[in-house]
Amino acid sequence: MIGMTTDASPAKPMFEHFVPEAEPPIGTVASFHYSFLSGGGSSTGYLMRGPSGWSARPNPQRHDLSTWEGLTDLEARNADIQQRRPGSTAVFTTLDVRIHAAPPEDRVGVKARLVKLQHTVYSAAERVGIQTEGASHIDLVTAITNLAEVKS
Repeated sequence: MIGMTTDASPAKPMFEHFVPEAEPPIGTVASFHYSFLSGGGSSTGYLMRGPSGWSARPNPQRHDLSTWEGLTDLEARNADIQQRRPGSTAVFTTLDVRIHAAPPEDRVGVKARLVKLQHTVYSAAERVGIQTEGASHIDLVTAITNLAEVKS
């Protein structure tokens, strides 16, 4: 059996890459799953993005950090393998980035809809005679629902 070299690798990856278009925000936990041309694979395990880069440790040292480009650029990873081990048959062909946890996002539109919904609930409660002072909107929704069920 003759080993394949980078010259024998296909022009296009055999599978699609599943990589976010932009680097996920700080606080994201992800794993990076690589496939080799030979059919084998490797994985980083869980990495978390901190202010300085991606690491598997909560308080990483400088040498423990990886950059987004270093993790997702397969051409650079393959070139690095060839530089460290000339003639190596290890060729990365695909990458699947799996996001396991993401930090909450500050979505202005969602907050605006929530405020509008809360206002609607308080207004509806007042119109049907439910006391709103000191009541949470969840209690008011429950009271309105109970009142609607009694009337139907």
